[in-house]
Amino acid sequence: MAQIFIDAATRQHPFESSIGYVIRTDDAVLEFGQYVGDMENHEAEWTSLIAALKQAEALAICSVILKSDSRIVVDSVQKNYTKNPKFKPYLSDYQQLKDKFDLLIIDWIPREQNKHADHVARYYLNKK
Repeated sequence: MAQIFIDAATRQHPFESSIGYVIRTDDAVLEFGQYVGDMENHEAEWTSLIAALKQAEALAICSVILKSDSRIVVDSVQKNYTKNPKFKPYLSDYQQLKDKFDLLIIDWIPREQNKHADHVARYYLNKK
């Protein structure tokens, strides 16, 4: 079972965001990220979720424990609901992706336990 850690980094005035995610399998630790541009932090957190799951699918990973320090993303996914209209398309994308995995568990973790993904996200924000 793979562990995936996701995060986003955002600067304000103007908004600039990037995403980072780390996939840990029995065989490797893989880092991925990208600059996503003019996007507020919560949208970037959602973007990291979708990008990480698409990458896991591309790597033929079937079972995932995904960890995020974004309460908004984790709570929305666990409740299968968001009242924010901005986040509904992301939740819909997640719902379509989750069926591609045999097992997909999403847990909230404290920021201190997500430093690796945070480092990757910040790298891509500063690399821009």
